[in-house]
Amino acid sequence: MKNKNWKPFELPEIFDEIYMGKPSDSGNLELGTVPLIGRSSIHNGYENNYKVLSSKINHAPLITVSLVGRSTAFYQEFDFATSQNILILKHKNLNKQNGLFLVNSINNYLKPFIKSYGLPGSLSRMRIAKIMLPVNSENVPDWDYMENYSQKKLAEFTTMYHVPKYHHITDKRGLNQVEWGTFFIEKISKITGGKDWESYNRASGNSPFIGSSSVNNGVTDYVNYAGHEKQVGKGVISINRNGSVGYAFYHPYPAYFSGDTRVLEINNFKGNRFVNQFIVSSIRKQKEKYAYGYKMGTGRIKRQKIMLPSKDGHPDFEFMEQYMKRMENRVLEKVKNRF
Repeated sequence: MKNKNWKPFELPEIFDEIYMGKPSDSGNLELGTVPLIGRSSIHNGYENNYKVLSSKINHAPLITVSLVGRSTAFYQEFDFATSQNILILKHKNLNKQNGLFLVNSINNYLKPFIKSYGLPGSLSRMRIAKIMLPVNSENVPDWDYMENYSQKKLAEFTTMYHVPKYHHITDKRGLNQVEWGTFFIEKISKITGGKDWESYNRASGNSPFIGSSSVNNGVTDYVNYAGHEKQVGKGVISINRNGSVGYAFYHPYPAYFSGDTRVLEINNFKGNRFVNQFIVSSIRKQKEKYAYGYKMGTGRIKRQKIMLPSKDGHPDFEFMEQYMKRMENRVLEKVKNRF
């Protein structure tokens, strides 16, 4: 790459179309089969699979860029929906190889903004963003070079890593084939409160800070939580008590939980992402009652009832896990077909 000539290009010089994705609010969606790309800087921006209006589905291959949070570009090889503030880049000849190369160049452009928190923030600003690309003898982007370089790197990658195996499925029942019951949240979990940490006192870092947002999995900042470990949780569910009241999110990573949240550790299933994601979906169905200033304090959360699959009068956690594993198997099937 050092011996290759490079040149800066504005995004409209490279892409055929640049536009904002039609947003879908995960808090108002049911679990389904369409991946939702949010403002996360990890996991390709993926939040979860939902039922989404066909008019809001974007058809791959495309590149996404979050314009808020820790702005990051990702190559999307499957059809998807987006949350708010997601920029979409389209090119008629985009493929996995040149797409990954372009994503790397875009992220190199974004790095200084992330460090200074002066993110691009708008479609108009991104239209004049310049990224460095290799050029050919005609001084235009060298698509062949980008594709060949990425193909070489992908070949090296596939010798080191393997696509995850399918989950073993023993229960193939649908949601309408099981019994359901109502359960108090306090009966299925341990509930604790978060703690306020004013923004001017926070130490910047790489760990998620969970606030009262309805998007980006509740992440509103990134901090260094050294000295504040008592408010850090992992493998737990957060519920917003203020702000976007009633929104719930699962956090498989260590995160600091603010005073605007309450934290649930599901009995015997802390860290089980399948069970926790299923329960998150059930909790979210109750959020409408907390609109118009009706706060969701610890007492109300304890006595909040949610609908869950049941067996012999108890939550059927095994079914929840099996159901979510089946949903993930569908995604793995798509990945393996493209790999």
